[in-house]
Amino acid sequence: MNKIITDLAGKVLTGELLDQNECRMLLDEAESDYDDLLYWANRIRQANFGNKVKMCSIVPARLGGCDQDCAFCAQSVRYNTNIDKRAKLLSDEEILAAARNARDNGVRSFGIVYSGRAITDEELDRVIELAKIIKNDYGLQLCGSLGTISAEQAKLLADAGFSRYNHNVETSRSHFPNIVTTHKFDDRVKTIKNAISAGLGVCGGGLFGLGETQADRIEMAIELRDLGVDMVPMNFLHPIEGTPMGDNEPMQPREILTTVALYRFILPKASLKVAGGRKLNLRTLQSWIFQAGATSIITGDYLTTAGSSVSEDVQMLKDLGLEPC
Repeated sequence: MNKIITDLAGKVLTGELLDQNECRMLLDEAESDYDDLLYWANRIRQANFGNKVKMCSIVPARLGGCDQDCAFCAQSVRYNTNIDKRAKLLSDEEILAAARNARDNGVRSFGIVYSGRAITDEELDRVIELAKIIKNDYGLQLCGSLGTISAEQAKLLADAGFSRYNHNVETSRSHFPNIVTTHKFDDRVKTIKNAISAGLGVCGGGLFGLGETQADRIEMAIELRDLGVDMVPMNFLHPIEGTPMGDNEPMQPREILTTVALYRFILPKASLKVAGGRKLNLRTLQSWIFQAGATSIITGDYLTTAGSSVSEDVQMLKDLGLEPC
């Protein structure tokens, strides 16, 4: 077994954190000893999370119509994609039906997602009223993904029963200007800090396959660790025709699993949620994400692309001896 990977895993398992040089060393060794990397990532996962896997579903309460220029996103009005440039709003009944469906399928966490940089006060009031019904009548844990929020808005969400807030940084601080120009990396950091200050757990991660380097991936992981993010969504680019990233080559399964394992070493106590692009990019190797250190999945469809069904994911976890939570 590779001694360097083993020693770095031992350091993580005793509660120490890896620095950038150690992370680069880990990736260098993984090129020849990939199986060792996954073995120790799995051991770190088991030590911190046992065999529990968190399943989450999301509903796009507002889809499309976004004025931002995130280069990967089909929902931007700046690009000619298959998403209508006019925002599509789901009715209260449609959102509640999605929540009931999640509950009835055994999913315990439910996310309400609005496209766009932010929501209006009226939209926030609506979300809060829906949250009360979903929390009290369906017993689901609630996550909001509503764009930029102030400290006051974060407090309102926490008081309404939200337990988590999703706000991804998308990529490293260094690479961010190559992906988004209509807002700053620090705008995203501020929202994450506002959510944490309000007592909300934070789902804060990013998207891989945007032309970033391994150094960018390490940089983003360490920044998320420093922010205190406790759940890290890991999305893998599903190239959408019409966006600037539409011609990017999808990541290969081995690179994806290596990236998940790297994040397990860097963020040993954060839940790693494999989300968008799982089905497209991993194909028959989806179940390997847990060997690589993942502890959570988005199940069902994503915002603009299809995912695996809840029943398929439940069966996958059962076959692996893992416990949905």
